[in-house]
Amino acid sequence: MLKNQFVLFWECVFGPKLYQTYPLVPPSPTRQPTHLYIKNTTETLSDIVFLVLKILLGIFQTICPLCILYFYYKGSLTYENGILLLRLSSCMIIIPIYFMLLRGISRFINPTYKTFINEFFQVKCNSTQKTRQKLLAKYDFSLSHWKPDYIIQSSTIRKLPMISTSEKNLINQTEVTFIERLFHYPSLLVGYICVNVFGRRLMFPGSLQIIRHMTNRALLDGRTNLIVSHRAKRYILRTSDGNHIDTIFVDRRTIDNRQTLIITCEGNAGFYEIGCMMTPIEAGYSVLGWNRPGFGESSGYPGTLSEINSIDAVMRYAIEELHFSVNNIVVFAWSIGGYSACWTAVHYQDIRGLILDAVFDDVLPLAQRQMPSFVSKFVEKTIRYYLDLNNIQLLKLYNGPFYLIRRTYDEIMNFIPGNLATNRANEILFSILPYRYPFIYHNDETFTLLKQYVCSKKVHKQRLFHKYCSDIDDIQIQIERYQLENPIGSYPCKFGKNLSFNERQRFAIYLVDQYLIDFDSQHCTSLPQSYFYLPNRCV
Repeated sequence: MLKNQFVLFWECVFGPKLYQTYPLVPPSPTRQPTHLYIKNTTETLSDIVFLVLKILLGIFQTICPLCILYFYYKGSLTYENGILLLRLSSCMIIIPIYFMLLRGISRFINPTYKTFINEFFQVKCNSTQKTRQKLLAKYDFSLSHWKPDYIIQSSTIRKLPMISTSEKNLINQTEVTFIERLFHYPSLLVGYICVNVFGRRLMFPGSLQIIRHMTNRALLDGRTNLIVSHRAKRYILRTSDGNHIDTIFVDRRTIDNRQTLIITCEGNAGFYEIGCMMTPIEAGYSVLGWNRPGFGESSGYPGTLSEINSIDAVMRYAIEELHFSVNNIVVFAWSIGGYSACWTAVHYQDIRGLILDAVFDDVLPLAQRQMPSFVSKFVEKTIRYYLDLNNIQLLKLYNGPFYLIRRTYDEIMNFIPGNLATNRANEILFSILPYRYPFIYHNDETFTLLKQYVCSKKVHKQRLFHKYCSDIDDIQIQIERYQLENPIGSYPCKFGKNLSFNERQRFAIYLVDQYLIDFDSQHCTSLPQSYFYLPNRCV
C-alpha cells in the first residue's frame, strides 16, 4: 500500500499538466465554467515559477551570443569566472527541483488530479486507439507525455531549396563589390544568428511563451468547443524531424456524407483552437487543423524546415490513416500559413485546390519594410538563404485551382493603410495570371488593364466589368470549349492564342474575378462562411 502511494506521488511529480475536464454538454458562455481544473495555491505558485524560468531561459538563449561577445571584449572570460558561473548554475538547479516536489505534493492531495493521473497511466501502459481517444475526450492535459498516434518513418527534409532565385544570381544581386564578396560567409553566419536569435520569433510570435500564456484561456475554450460541440478528435503526429504536432479532426463524412477534407494552415500568431477552422466547419466540411511546431501543444520551434515537415506529416496522415483521397483534399490557409499551403500544393499536385486568405506574395518586402534601408541587401540575403517564403514561385509550380481572398482594409498586407493598390495579394495576381495565361496578358495594354482592374475600388471595378464582360454566356462557352479540348489543366496554357485583341481584353478582366474575392475587413477578422467555397478550374 505504501509502495503504491509512493508510485502515485512520483507520478504526480512527473505527470502532465491537467487543464480541464470536458463537460458532457457545451458550457454556457454567461457562467463561470465548472469544468476547469482548479489548482491549489502551491501548484499555481509552482507553475508561475516554471513559467518565469522558461521566459528567463528564452531570454538567456536570445542574448547569450551577445553576452559572450561582451564578456570577451571586457576580458572576463577567465577560468575563475567560469567556475563561479558553474557554481551559480548548480544552485539554480535546486529551484526547479524544489518546486517540482512542491507541485507533486499539491497534486497528490488534489482528488481531481489523482483520478486523472491514475487513468492517464493506465491508458499509457495499455493503450488502444479507442481508449486513447476516450481519455482525450474526457481530459484536456499537456501532450508532452503523450505518445504519437502516427510516426513518419521517412528521412527528414534536411535542406530548404532556394526557390526565389539561384545562389549565383543572389550573390550577384547582394554582393556587388569585392569587399561584400569577401564577407560572404561571415555575413551568412551573422544572418543565421539573427534568424535564430530574434528573426524566427518575430516571424512566428505565437511561439513566444508570453503569448501562449496570454491566450491560454482562449485556447482551452476553443478546444472545448471543438471537442464537445463538434465531436472533434485529437491526434499527435511525429514528423520526420522529430517534432510532435498537435492536430484535431472534425469528421463530417458520416453525418453529411461529404468526402471533402479541408486542411487549415494558421497565421503566425494563430492556433487551430481560435483560428480559421470554424469557417469550413460551419460550412459543413470535414476539417483537419494543426498547430505548427512551438505553437499550442506542438513541440519544437517554428521555421521553414519544421513547417514543411509538419504539413507533410499532416497530409500523409490524412491520406494514409484518415483515408481521404488526395483529390478530395482542399488546403485553406490564412496569412503566413499560405507558405505551407503552397508547398503542399506543389508536392501534392492532385489536391482538390487551394484557398488563400490574406496571404502575401513574398515575405522579403514585409521583412525589409520593418528594417532600416541600409541593411536591405543583408536582409535579402538572410531571407533567401534561411526564410525564403516566396508564395509566387511556389504557385507557379502548381497546376491546380486556387483563389485568393483579399482583405480590403488589411493593415498588415496593405503597405499604405487604406490603399488597396498596395495590398500584397495584388502582386500574386500580377505574377500568376500572366504566367498561367501568357496569350491573354501578352502585351502592355492587357497587363495595364489587369493592374487597373485589380487596384480599382468596387464601383470602378463594376464599371470595367460591365464594359468588357457584358456577354458572360459567350465567355463561358469559349472556356468550356477549351476545357473539353484540354481536360487536364497545365500552365502556362495556350488559352487565348487565337483570340482577337478585344476578346483578350475581355478575358483579362474576367479571369481576375475567377481568382480574387474582396472581403471588406481587416487582417484578423474571422472569415464568414459566405466567402468559403471549393475552388474550381477556371481555364
